[in-house]
Amino acid sequence: MRSPKKGKILFIIIVVGYLFLWGPIIVLGFFSFSSDSYGTRWLSFTTKWYGELFQTSALMDAVVRSLIIASVTVVAATAIGTLAGYGLYKYKFLGRRILRTSILLPITVPYIVMAGALLVYFTRVIHIPLGYPAIIIAHISFSAPLAVFITLGRMQRIDWSLEEASTDLGANRLTTWRLITIPLLLPAIFSSAVLIFPWSFNDFTITYFVAGVGTSTLPLYLFSMLQYSLKPVLINGISLIFILLPTIGILVVSSLQRETKKTR
Repeated sequence: MRSPKKGKILFIIIVVGYLFLWGPIIVLGFFSFSSDSYGTRWLSFTTKWYGELFQTSALMDAVVRSLIIASVTVVAATAIGTLAGYGLYKYKFLGRRILRTSILLPITVPYIVMAGALLVYFTRVIHIPLGYPAIIIAHISFSAPLAVFITLGRMQRIDWSLEEASTDLGANRLTTWRLITIPLLLPAIFSSAVLIFPWSFNDFTITYFVAGVGTSTLPLYLFSMLQYSLKPVLINGISLIFILLPTIGILVVSSLQRETKKTR
């Protein structure tokens, strides 16, 4: 039986840990309602900065660009990663282990190194113009390996006799893939998409290198705003919004999962 003293110590450790994680977010949200245009001191309560956010067309354009790039990256990287993971698991060929290990490189290599390599590759080797095409290809290149390993992890827990049973019952390969394989891989596909979207949306380093002139995503715009804007408090507001939105989404999904379990 756990002693009351140990329980109190554990409670204190948990509270300190949560304060350490959520303290900066709480401070950021607090100062986003300050009338100080720099957002570094408290003067009086106001919500005018949130209204000004949606009236700043350049900021809204940057948000839209980031959403488009992240959405395209999610679809492409998840599809490529799922197919690559399926092939690496199901088929044996020369160099499979080397290829499987090398897929880790885009994840483990420092972003600054990968960003420089992609910039040289795009401009000197394949001559892709910097901007939307370069950003999307770059994001896919470092996001797809994540989907590969999530798919591989999922495939190790699947009963593949279901595919064999489908084939024995007369289904062709496409029908088996559509009715059996994809439903079995749906948890991995969904998990990959959920992880890749914020990874792409939040990327700064690689995007900064390959964005070129005139293409500004939300992280790049916030960086420039922090350097040159007279109202950096807007960064507090937009940051709080993009913290609260996924938090609310996670809480809603968790609530729906609990309700589903109760129903079952």
